[in-house]
Amino acid sequence: MAMTNCLSKAKVTFLIMVVTLFAALVVFDSSSDALAQKKKKKKKKGKNEQEEVDPEVARKKYMFELAKNWSFGYENYKNKQYDRAKKFLWVVAEIDTINKFPKVYRYLGDSYFKLNNVDSAQVVFELGSERHPDDPHLHRMIGFIKAQRGELDGAIDQYQKVVEFEPDSKDDWQQLATLYVKADRIDEAIATYGKILELDPDDRDAQANRSSLLGSIGDIAGMIEGKEATRAKEPQNSQVRFELGELYFREGDNGKAIELFKEFLTLSPDDVGAINYIATAYVQQEQYRQAIEQYKQILTLQPDNKEVMAKISQSYKDLGLFSSARVYARKALAIDNNYGLGWIVLGEAYEGSAEKCVDKKKGKVAFNDKLMYGRAADQYRRARKDPQYRQDADRHLSFLQGVLPTKEDMFMHKGETKPTGECYSWSN
Repeated sequence: MAMTNCLSKAKVTFLIMVVTLFAALVVFDSSSDALAQKKKKKKKKGKNEQEEVDPEVARKKYMFELAKNWSFGYENYKNKQYDRAKKFLWVVAEIDTINKFPKVYRYLGDSYFKLNNVDSAQVVFELGSERHPDDPHLHRMIGFIKAQRGELDGAIDQYQKVVEFEPDSKDDWQQLATLYVKADRIDEAIATYGKILELDPDDRDAQANRSSLLGSIGDIAGMIEGKEATRAKEPQNSQVRFELGELYFREGDNGKAIELFKEFLTLSPDDVGAINYIATAYVQQEQYRQAIEQYKQILTLQPDNKEVMAKISQSYKDLGLFSSARVYARKALAIDNNYGLGWIVLGEAYEGSAEKCVDKKKGKVAFNDKLMYGRAADQYRRARKDPQYRQDADRHLSFLQGVLPTKEDMFMHKGETKPTGECYSWSN
């Protein structure tokens, strides 16, 4: 009996051990599976993190690289270290997909240009113009390079784009006009000089060049006929009226020129170039009061126009109003005391006064007249200091040699230095 009980207990103990071991194995296996799954998930998670880059981090890194290369490139460019500058500027040009530094091609091309590598400079400017087609500076540089190489049509194409973007750039219009002349595209050159005169009516070179080109065409009458037809068809075309006015002026038909320029002014008021033409036409018709009226209109638009003041002085002199002539000559000289034309018109006022007084005496030249002629000569000598008017001053002086006071005159009239009498009362 005792032995049977012992066997039963042993079986029970054995069974408990088996069950416990089995449970442990199950737990261990479950733990292993869980651990394996955890490791698998962790490994998978790590792989995804590596593949999915944070956009903000990437953006900051990109902006840092872009700003860094721009800073290095621009600083070297400013310091004229062009060879170093271009390395960094090239990086900016390649990675700047957001157009943060649109002028990079300007500095990069200019770096090559300053290094005397014109071919590479042109490549850069052309690449830049493809990416930034509205940048006038890039087109300007391409045009300049092509012009230097004699590629006139290509240069013209580029400068046409420049003035399209910057229509008020007088320098670029002048470059374009010069290129048209070199390419023998005369009609386009004339029109371009017309545009320059719209921007600056007082540009003497443009006026002279345009007049010369008009003359080179030869058939002025035919040109007038064609433009008159355009005028009839296009009543609002101000430019054709200006061009017609110029043609009539060149032909010496001052009345018709005045008519056309006045028509032009109804369409384009306050155009100084047109007003100046009208005034000059009146002078040629000896209608000096009308000329003065036009010149004074210019002064309301350009108060410091010393040339117009000088022209007013000449018109007053031609009217015999010498005191008014002197006033406007002095106004011109108050703006520029070295202005040769100012001194000339002042001298002309004194000379004109002397001539009028001598005419009253049927050509007899008295000492008072000589003193006034001498005063005129003093002004012409001052005008000689201005190289632009030296030749004109010398011409005036040569005409006065026979009527200036001599040493004998001065000896016989000691102490008399100013002209006296009613004829010269205005001058003292």
